[in-house]
Amino acid sequence: MKKICLLALIIILFSINLIAEEKPYNTGRSSTKALLWSIIPGGGQIYNKQYVKAGIDILAESLLLGTAIQYHIEMNDAYSLYEQTHNQAYYDEYNYYYQQQQNMLWWWATVKLLAVLDAYVDARLFNFNEKKKKLDLEFEGLGMSLRYNF
Repeated sequence: MKKICLLALIIILFSINLIAEEKPYNTGRSSTKALLWSIIPGGGQIYNKQYVKAGIDILAESLLLGTAIQYHIEMNDAYSLYEQTHNQAYYDEYNYYYQQQQNMLWWWATVKLLAVLDAYVDARLFNFNEKKKKLDLEFEGLGMSLRYNF
């Protein structure tokens, strides 16, 4: 199973460059590449050269998944004890760990979604400051003028 997951990850990483091509008018980052790199924890942020965000994402996802795995182990232990003794306390403990595991998985999915959206938006706005300098908005009296410098 580990070999299959590793092989799938390698195929995904090498196919990113084939799937996501730079558009000729965009001199910044490809938002599709950022989106695909975000499959890996912190990958989209590293692609966008946002290393602090990448560290935060890696840390958050690792902690949430690690906690979910720990709750899963404790949940299985409690269920094994319940099957052996048929004690209601062990079944209540099993339910508690199940709920905690589900909460951690929901939090992980939320963090993952936010990381993917952040990588996509960062890639789309990579050259925003250069583009913003070309646009001038001036207010004079009651009038307003908009000027675009080529």
